[in-house]
Amino acid sequence: MTRHQLRTVTLAGSLALPYVAMKTYWAAGGRAGLADGFSLADEFRRNGGPAALIRLEHHGVDFTAVLALTGVALAFAVARHLPQNPLLRRLLLAPAWAGTLLIPYGLLTALLGALGTGAEDARITGWILPAGVAAFVGIGTALAAAAWPHRPLRRGARTGAH
Repeated sequence: MTRHQLRTVTLAGSLALPYVAMKTYWAAGGRAGLADGFSLADEFRRNGGPAALIRLEHHGVDFTAVLALTGVALAFAVARHLPQNPLLRRLLLAPAWAGTLLIPYGLLTALLGALGTGAEDARITGWILPAGVAAFVGIGTALAAAAWPHRPLRRGARTGAH
């Protein structure tokens, strides 16, 4: 991996940090950015979330923050120390490539947010959407930048290595 690619992984992955900080703050009981009376644990419960996730939320651990950190850690693992064992390589590259789908998900979220879908009854304030979009696009980009050099090449394709 080149310095440029590693820098891309680092910068893109850092876009998740505000989201992780915000979700951890909320899980610890913070209220900034949330509508009065809104509870993430209650929202999980209403949406049929697993009891384990609700319990974690009540104890100050937000699973989406953990997943975001896991995505960034995976990007760095793929970028820095990809194993030579083919099975282990595939075990790391498969979720990395799947994680690149966070890019269109984040962009679609941004588009829908820009179009406005009932903001008058929103449970979060306006600055939350950009933090979430930046996290999704950032993690997806970090995973794509980390996995790209390891993509399968066609026979006879040039790798750029001399």
